[in-house]
Amino acid sequence: MPAIDANTLAEHRQRRHDALIAATCTILLNEGAAAVTMASVAARTGLSRTAIYEYYRSANDIVADVVVDEMMAWNDHLTAATADIADPGQRLEAWLRAALGYVADGRHAIVRATADASLPPARRAQVRSLHQQLAAPIVSALTELHVAEPEQVAAFIWGTVDAATRRIEAGRATEDEVDAVVTFTFAGITAIA
Repeated sequence: MPAIDANTLAEHRQRRHDALIAATCTILLNEGAAAVTMASVAARTGLSRTAIYEYYRSANDIVADVVVDEMMAWNDHLTAATADIADPGQRLEAWLRAALGYVADGRHAIVRATADASLPPARRAQVRSLHQQLAAPIVSALTELHVAEPEQVAAFIWGTVDAATRRIEAGRATEDEVDAVVTFTFAGITAIA
């Protein structure tokens, strides 16, 4: 049995799992999803490939855990930013600012790095579900604002946020992009009201 580098077996396993996730994130950010293999993760962690198979069936499963964890963190961030705001317009603006603030902080980069990953079907469905959860507050705010076709308008807003995300990640001034998205969003809502 290999040496345990923690007080308990559970703690040892958690440390190894955390090391696998951290190594995968590093590879994703520096080399892209195609570079994540069991061998590359093993090399980064110092673990054998056999040891990694104790935790994951494939490199795609590790990538899936990374993207799911990050999307859950992003969702938690957005929920915290909007939870105590009763006014739907103010809540929508807070959501927009928090979503793009997350991007500006660099935390969205891991999600972007996994965009071309080949996730297992069940995990792909989980990611789609998490994506819907991210957009749900937009639909809710639009519904409360009595916007016709809130799902359609939410999709347009999401497209605007995605465009601003690419611009921020390309080096555009975050505050200018965020202000433009807020202005564009509310002008659009006003125009269709």
